[in-house]
Amino acid sequence: MVRQETRGRSRIRTVARGALLLFGLAALLLLVTVPVSAVPANPDSITLHTVKVFQNIFEANDVLFVTSYDVEYTNEPTEPASATFEIAILDGTTLVQRRSLNYYQYNIQSVYFNAADAASLTWGKEYKVRVQGTPTYFTLTENVTMDTITLSSSHWISGTMTESRELLRQHCISLAATLEDVWNITLLVTTTTGQVLNSTGRITFLDAIPELDSAIPDLFQVATSTVAVTKQTRTAAYEEQTTIGNMLGTQIKAAFDGVGDYLNISGEKVAFLWIMLFALVVASIVFLSTSNTVAAMVLTIPIFLIGAWTGALPLAVLFTLVAIVVIFTGYHIWLRGL
Repeated sequence: MVRQETRGRSRIRTVARGALLLFGLAALLLLVTVPVSAVPANPDSITLHTVKVFQNIFEANDVLFVTSYDVEYTNEPTEPASATFEIAILDGTTLVQRRSLNYYQYNIQSVYFNAADAASLTWGKEYKVRVQGTPTYFTLTENVTMDTITLSSSHWISGTMTESRELLRQHCISLAATLEDVWNITLLVTTTTGQVLNSTGRITFLDAIPELDSAIPDLFQVATSTVAVTKQTRTAAYEEQTTIGNMLGTQIKAAFDGVGDYLNISGEKVAFLWIMLFALVVASIVFLSTSNTVAAMVLTIPIFLIGAWTGALPLAVLFTLVAIVVIFTGYHIWLRGL
């Protein structure tokens, strides 16, 4: 009995050792086969070329930073630029705002503050604007993995909304001309009103400054905009006044309502059926007496007008019926003769 228990314990230890060995091999295989993200190499060079700060572009008191930069790589990292580099705005050493880059190499990017966020900024202050690698991948070193411009009065572009938009338009044309030279790609076309961005330039600048075409549509060869529509509130004063009760009196309305209760319909529908029946009777009498279709149709028009005046005939129905009568009458007069 003792020997059997000893053998059982030995087998359990053997199975446990085997399971631990298999688990270790599996973990080792997983570590070998799962790729580890490589840290991108430092750029060949990094430069923040220009910074301009505009106000009142999309709304009153907003602030827009527009930059041009060059994160130069002979062989670009496999990671997208949005994960590795950014434009940062700092107040001394305190980060104010940041936005990831869209692309490596020479390009443009903006950082936007709506009016509410811009309230925390001081216009004309010596903020630092920087193109830099993200701390996740890089140790930040000036002129190696980052380049900084300290703002001065020349960087701040003041003006009303009309003035600021025109100055931003001119600055974008200037940036596009520089990009054309660097990329050797046409971004501008000349129209009767001056230079504008073509379809390629449109993509480039809307990537950098979203919805720019809504603020400055004349910057683009093709632009989209939102049409402001003011909704008008419709009043139904005429329909409210023109009712059977108001026009014919409460007794006649009560009569129509009584018939309606008997037929399980409203009094207004009874009045409508009454006026239509009256028109049909008149048209039938005229046609049977004269055999003149046009006369029969025309003589129903006054009845329809009376029906609309008394509130028995809705205006939409009146318009439709009169239109049918006029068209039918014209057909008989000009195409078939009386």
